[in-house]
Amino acid sequence: MTKVSKSTKKKNKKSDSLSGRKVGNIFSSPPLKLNWIKEETEFYRADIEFFGIDISGPSYEGRVFLNNPKADENTGLNLENGYAGSYYIFGHGGCYGDVGHCDIKPRRTFDSRTEHDLTPAYKSMIATEAIKKIIKNTKEIVISVVPITARSARMGDAKDIVHINSIRISCYENYSKLNK
Repeated sequence: MTKVSKSTKKKNKKSDSLSGRKVGNIFSSPPLKLNWIKEETEFYRADIEFFGIDISGPSYEGRVFLNNPKADENTGLNLENGYAGSYYIFGHGGCYGDVGHCDIKPRRTFDSRTEHDLTPAYKSMIATEAIKKIIKNTKEIVISVVPITARSARMGDAKDIVHINSIRISCYENYSKLNK
């Protein structure tokens, strides 16, 4: 798992030319090194997992691109542009309560109540074909997330929409083929 707290972010607040939706700041991870030896095995599935996604801002579609740091809202959603898929966040839209209202307080071990509404989210997306294409040429991946919000989203206070604590790429081997 790679921590991505020191990510680079492009400042970008434009309207999506196709739908009039708004675009937040584009998130780019630092280069993620892959320890992949092609001769050893073959995977049948690869997932990109996002941990600790901040959901306190607006709702958005996170368009995920691999090794395309210039991706923006107008980049084609195809494998040639590094598009791996999208994830969706139903955001909280900011805090309107009293001071401390939106602070996440730790729960006891056996507390059966649901988690706080602002508990950071986890998202996983299947990105097998995009990752297989990347590892043919390099052992480093830069993951860029282009957040696209709804037309009605309030963006005045939202400078950085995408906040991700860490990213992991998980590949799954087919053990039935390995044991023959």
